[in-house]
Amino acid sequence: MAWKRVLYYGIIALGALFVVSVVVSVISTILSLAWAAISAAVSLAVLVGIVYVAYRAVSWFSDGADSADRTGRPEATTADESPADRQDRLRRQYVEGQISEVEFERRIARELEAEDGGDIERELERER
Repeated sequence: MAWKRVLYYGIIALGALFVVSVVVSVISTILSLAWAAISAAVSLAVLVGIVYVAYRAVSWFSDGADSADRTGRPEATTADESPADRQDRLRRQYVEGQISEVEFERRIARELEAEDGGDIERELERER
């Protein structure tokens, strides 16, 4: 009779061990999946951040990317740049789509006016 009891308790112990093993495996799988999802989300966020910073850096460093500063004022022209060079630069910006047609016409008219000997004070008055 004693060996039947040992066998009975042995079977119960093996069953309990099996149940505990299954429960631990399920919990471990759920935690692994949650960790994988969190890792993927963090990795994706970091990747998006790197791509955004790279995009902003490239657009900031490119010489013709933005013809106006952050206040919306046109880019300052240098004194040694000839009117023809400034007009060519404006045409290039228009063709590349950096400035609109209205902005192009406004700036080219200003350049032509200045080229025709337009008075500085008159231009300053027009700017105000």
